[in-house]
Amino acid sequence: MTELRKELAQLAEGIGSNRIETEGTVLAKYTVDNLRPRAVVFPRNAREVSEAVRMAGREHLSIVPWGSGTQIGMGNIPSRLDLVISSARMDHMLDVDTANLTITVEAGVRFRDIQARLATEEDRCYLPLEDLSKDQDELICSDRSSSGCFLPMDPPFSDTATIGGIVAANSSGPRRLLYRFPRDLLLGVRFVAPDGELVGTGGKTVKNVSGYDISKLMVGSYGSLGFICEMTFKLLPLPERMETSLLFFESFEDARALAEAVLDTPLVPAAVEVVNRSACQMLSYGHLTGIDRGPYAVAVAMEGFEPAVQRMKREVLDMAKGLGAKEDLSFAEDDHRRFWLAVSHLQTAADQRFSRAITCKLTYPISLTREVVGFAEKLLSDKDLNHTLMVHAGTGACVISLSGDPEGGRGQGTAVTLIQDLLAHCRNKGGNLLIHSAPSDLKPRLKMWGEPGPDLLVMERIKRQLDPAGIFSPGRFVGGL
Repeated sequence: MTELRKELAQLAEGIGSNRIETEGTVLAKYTVDNLRPRAVVFPRNAREVSEAVRMAGREHLSIVPWGSGTQIGMGNIPSRLDLVISSARMDHMLDVDTANLTITVEAGVRFRDIQARLATEEDRCYLPLEDLSKDQDELICSDRSSSGCFLPMDPPFSDTATIGGIVAANSSGPRRLLYRFPRDLLLGVRFVAPDGELVGTGGKTVKNVSGYDISKLMVGSYGSLGFICEMTFKLLPLPERMETSLLFFESFEDARALAEAVLDTPLVPAAVEVVNRSACQMLSYGHLTGIDRGPYAVAVAMEGFEPAVQRMKREVLDMAKGLGAKEDLSFAEDDHRRFWLAVSHLQTAADQRFSRAITCKLTYPISLTREVVGFAEKLLSDKDLNHTLMVHAGTGACVISLSGDPEGGRGQGTAVTLIQDLLAHCRNKGGNLLIHSAPSDLKPRLKMWGEPGPDLLVMERIKRQLDPAGIFSPGRFVGGL
């Protein structure tokens, strides 16, 4: 520790002593799976990140990047943890160019603040935000009056997550059905590589890459290949109308039938989700209460021009009635935003409701939704485990949260065995199962990344090429990378 203090003192000369914390109460806030770092660094810019990474490389110290910590529990337990580098003070929007529908931001900017900055003069925003009047100081290009755009992402924890963490985790939510994934919106990125070099790729135009697009490597890398500093994204104009229809059914079969019927039409919804009653009970937000009106529900988000949204709503309601929907609700504009914000925090609600919650994502060929989700529902019902279920009807994925300790300390094996059975079933059907969050003591008994495929060999080669010393998030990623 004496040598580390010496190195930290030298680093402090370059970036400032107030950028480095070694006090116990601060370190406790940055534990990763009960591992406490030896120091936390709060750089203000890419140069200071580079200095911290170079110091870590010289001293063979491991690094875990940290945004807001919303996804820090995902992945394996780190094999070692020396430094946490936080993006908390890298929170500037560097270039807001609404005229050309692009934005460049630092990694520590919260997603909600980006959407608030892009709100119109009338404060019409893509998220249900109370305070939209705060402007950043360092803005270039556009005036607030010419805004009216949004960053078309729908990540979990959307009012707390940082944009760097969203990209590093490749976080996306139900509305990726319409808006796609973060990698599809990313035009450029600047990151500090494990050797301390600042690497910049891409730019403010769509066709700006020839050869390999290195920036895409950082999407979904979970901090294993470097520290993301800045990103440039494409924007879209705000939808003219936003509305959600929530239809209730007595069985999963009927709910699934509506979801498939909607997706089989020329309609272009923003999201089509099938949820169970337990999930509906957790989706209350503000005055959105009493929405658990049936064992299963289908939520259809519709965003676009007013005539298109109204047409979608009419046709969805007609199809739902024909398939036996027992009841329906409709949320427009602010309530629409509140509903989908609650969806983004479903994992948080499950963590609060369930003892030692485990959240996992099942993936499978979309044509096998009925078989895979039906198997999961039967398995959970047979074990009498309370759980939330959310099926992304258009993408072949299902997110389940359940208690990892259903019997007050005596039932941990039940949840672990059940997840192992679900993984085996998904693999047999050509899919996989990933763990989004789990208690640290259960992680060694779970396959956090499921069963690695043949692409693991490629990932291993990339890791060896970019981070031969293995200093970034060692052990956390797929295959223990």
